[in-house]
Amino acid sequence: MTFPEPLTMPRNLATALCATLALLTTGAAAAPAFADALPSESAPSRVISVPRDKSLSFRLEQPASKIIVAQPDIAEVVATTDRSFYVRGIELGSTNLLVYGPGGRLLEVIDVRVGVDSQTLERDLALALPKEHIRVQTLGDGVMLTGEVSNPGVAIRAKAIAEAVAPDSVTSMLRVNGSQVVLEVRILEASRSITHDIGLTASVQNNSFNFSFGTGLIGASTPTGVLSLHGGAGHTSIDAQLQALEEKGLLHTLARPNLVAMSGEKASFLAGGEFPFPVPAGLNLVTVEFRPYGVRLNFTPTIQDDGRIRLAVEPEVSQLDPANSVTVNGASIPALTMRRTNTTVELKDGQSLAISGLFQHSYQNSLRQVPGLGEIPILSALFRSTRWQRNETELLIVVTPRIVTQADFDEAKTKTVAGAEPSTADLMLKGKALDKPLERDLRGTIDPTPPPPAALRGAIAPSVPASGK
Repeated sequence: MTFPEPLTMPRNLATALCATLALLTTGAAAAPAFADALPSESAPSRVISVPRDKSLSFRLEQPASKIIVAQPDIAEVVATTDRSFYVRGIELGSTNLLVYGPGGRLLEVIDVRVGVDSQTLERDLALALPKEHIRVQTLGDGVMLTGEVSNPGVAIRAKAIAEAVAPDSVTSMLRVNGSQVVLEVRILEASRSITHDIGLTASVQNNSFNFSFGTGLIGASTPTGVLSLHGGAGHTSIDAQLQALEEKGLLHTLARPNLVAMSGEKASFLAGGEFPFPVPAGLNLVTVEFRPYGVRLNFTPTIQDDGRIRLAVEPEVSQLDPANSVTVNGASIPALTMRRTNTTVELKDGQSLAISGLFQHSYQNSLRQVPGLGEIPILSALFRSTRWQRNETELLIVVTPRIVTQADFDEAKTKTVAGAEPSTADLMLKGKALDKPLERDLRGTIDPTPPPPAALRGAIAPSVPASGK
């Protein structure tokens, strides 16, 4: 740029101008600075967002003569015509553009925000997590994730993917939809017992001697078969009694408790009752406490970051056992037959695991015989009582956790207990308590015929041959 040459002036006039300039300079230095208080030139403004390392084209409403970029290291502006230009994002951050028209008049102020390419990131999340609905929005120099995901593990993975694109600049507003867990527990037990008891009681006597042996059945059960013989010769009489008993029993138990709980919260379930239990409270003082029994389930589910479900589960099945009751201060207290498990496992949604299993086989025989005579071949059977007993118990506890979905809520609306109140005629004339038996539960159809014990045994352990055979 060229400037005009300086003009000459008289010495007196130059001296006077120098003095005037000196006074003005001194006054300016003494006066306070109001530069910060000067208002900026007013002009319309708008905000545009540009992805980093990409360009976007924009148009102006009026022709422009000049565009000034406040921070050229953040955004680059290239004019294509006097009404259009494109902006390329260089670095994450914000700057503004001053658009001037003819005559140096400020036409518009444009705020430029250079951020992460949210559309590309949203497509990447949809590819990595196809079943989730995640939206990405630009937020300042970073991004914000919104929407609903199925579990906390998906939310963490989505944020990790976004962090790779925008390190330390991701705000996650994702809501976890599946934060409730339903636990399905199956408790199957089969108990078989076989008992054979044969006993002999005999007595030989006359006026000079009496010889008796045998005590009948070894067990306390009442015999189901008795053979009595009476005879003698002269003054000698012989009385003999043969007792026999055979017992067979099969007990099949199936409990299917279901329970729903929030992730990280403990839930309890009890289907049974409570029985009074005396507790000493001092000298000649007894208080009563109530102890629970029945089908009980305690569990605490925790949904892990990878979508697995950690279960702290405590299933328990107990029932009153009057046969082993005790008497305290005249009160009969029943015993409890109990099956209980306490463990912690990790499963995927819908997986099943047998958390405990038992196959117990016991064999017992007892002999009572007359010494010496009980060792005689063949005839020894007449001088002894024999008891043979075998017990087998099989137990299996299976757990299946599932994350609650909307389908579970919809299905619960239609779930009803099978059966209905019978009519008076059906109740009085036909003796029907229900118009039909219970056919369904929350799990599905109930099989009226329980599986054979052999099928249960194969799920736990191989069969063990009976001892002593």
